[in-house]
Amino acid sequence: MAWGKTDYEALTAREAFGKLTLDDLRPLAELVAADPPTKKSDIVPLLARVMTNEARVRELYDGLDPLSRDAVRVAAADANGRLDREKFRAWFGEPPRFDEPGPAPRGRAYGYGRSQRPPTPLRLFFPRFDYLPTDTRDILRGFVPPPDAFAVPTVDAPPATHILYEQVWHDRGSVKEEKEEPVRVRETASEAEADVRAVLRLVDAGRLRVTDKKLIPTEAARQAVAGVLAGGDFYAPDDASESRYDPAADISIKAFAWPVLVQAGGLAEKSGDALKLTAAGKKALTAPPADVLRKLWAAWLKTRQFDEFARVDAIKGQGRARMSAAAGRRKLVADALAACPAGRWFTVEDFFRLLRATGREFVVANAAHALYIAEHYYGNLGYDDEHAWEQLQGRFVLAFLFESAATLGVVDVAYVPPQGVRHDFHGRWGADEFECLSRYDGLLCLRVNPLGAWLLGTTDAYRPAAPARTGVLRVLANRDVVAAGPLPAADRLTLGRFADPASEGVWKLSAEKILGVVEKGGSVDELEQFLASRAAGEVPRTVTTFLADLRAKAGRLVDAGPARLIACADEHIAAELASDRRLKGMCLRAGDRFVVVRESDLDAVRKVAWRLGFVWPVPPG
Repeated sequence: MAWGKTDYEALTAREAFGKLTLDDLRPLAELVAADPPTKKSDIVPLLARVMTNEARVRELYDGLDPLSRDAVRVAAADANGRLDREKFRAWFGEPPRFDEPGPAPRGRAYGYGRSQRPPTPLRLFFPRFDYLPTDTRDILRGFVPPPDAFAVPTVDAPPATHILYEQVWHDRGSVKEEKEEPVRVRETASEAEADVRAVLRLVDAGRLRVTDKKLIPTEAARQAVAGVLAGGDFYAPDDASESRYDPAADISIKAFAWPVLVQAGGLAEKSGDALKLTAAGKKALTAPPADVLRKLWAAWLKTRQFDEFARVDAIKGQGRARMSAAAGRRKLVADALAACPAGRWFTVEDFFRLLRATGREFVVANAAHALYIAEHYYGNLGYDDEHAWEQLQGRFVLAFLFESAATLGVVDVAYVPPQGVRHDFHGRWGADEFECLSRYDGLLCLRVNPLGAWLLGTTDAYRPAAPARTGVLRVLANRDVVAAGPLPAADRLTLGRFADPASEGVWKLSAEKILGVVEKGGSVDELEQFLASRAAGEVPRTVTTFLADLRAKAGRLVDAGPARLIACADEHIAAELASDRRLKGMCLRAGDRFVVVRESDLDAVRKVAWRLGFVWPVPPG
């Protein structure tokens, strides 16, 4: 009999078996009696007696294979006795077996839509497919242990290579050929700490432009970001597909993500055509990078302004599909990441299993039938289960992990180019020419790193790795900074902020340039740390003394806020206002006839002056 989905209905064993046809009941009766009755009126009471007898239920349970026992354990633990088939398959890796394998015996062909194989004993526990009978469930709960919690399988290291399969056509037909692709591994925490500062410096320099409506980076902005990333983007331009219609034609990931992330985190905002730093962004330039990443991660989980699924360009119609809130989807995926053991690698497929086995299900589009590939009529994704989970939920998860979590340093990633990796979309109309469904299809394995564990809240502290001395610069006593070779773009950008170019590969530290950076929210400490981590040898004493003097001068003046200068008719009035006990600290003498009042104190000073008989001047405009 076909194992179809049924709605919940609290039925006893007699009621549940009573809803089956005679063709369904006879094979079940053969499982419990050597000479079973042949009439429905006799079979239903027989099966009900067996499945409400504790001894017989125990005997049948003990005779089940391990996978079938797991199915009973899962259903017995459910409040309604339900066996969620999709969840079970994700949990245990395969569906429960309700029918015996192999061809049906002669005479057992039940007709269209019905199983042609005899049932397994597990069918006795689930006469109505998805639910245990209530009285059978009560018996099972007395002795059946709860199911083991799902634990994502982990390994010490990702595989060194990944096998790709390609269908190659010859004169005599097609042959499936194998290709071994080296797996690339990126440890993202230290990269993210360097990248966030480099991107904020780009914003500060006015070099990141975004589009007017969607606020996403322009192609020039992506190239600028890619040029300052530590280690570059995940993929190089050579990894892109040749066809401009393929989803992997645009292979940028980090370069797209950073301008979006700093906007969502409140560190940058659009001003004209380009992004500019907010007050929080200026502070972030000198804050510990890990703290900045933590704020960005928390803000990204909640933002409604952007949706990773919008980056799955091959799936059209998202504007009409009533997309669910991305923040709710992100929370479920982040919760699942927090449930994974830090420091251990696990596959994307097993992470998919974790989401589904633990009930972290979500809907990407409330009107999935509005989504399509290539052409709306033929390429429509359809209703309910007409599309695979991996095509919608799975692609959102891949985009979130690869473009958001990995960019922010939450997870380390192992991956290959996306072309030809996943085959869960080839059956869809219009996708047969695609080499992938998204640029994220190449993600194979991931690992929650120490920074990620801290960001996810599974550990209380994070200690960044000490910056390694790169030795790419020579700092001379005359305040010249000389590059020992080609510098990363991020290093050149930093030197350009604090020093004047003197010649090719040489910069001169300038007090005016450094104080100008400090005036805009930078710090001398940032420059000092930069030089110390990149200098070949110790920074000369003359330079450290020079920087110490600048640091001291930079902190001696503080902006106390705007104020108003008030001219008095004579020095006696100025003295009276400055000495009034009600205005203590609010009116400051400025020469003989002037007083200075902070903007924040104007209302209070005006009231006291009026009581003293003076008319306070009305501000112009």
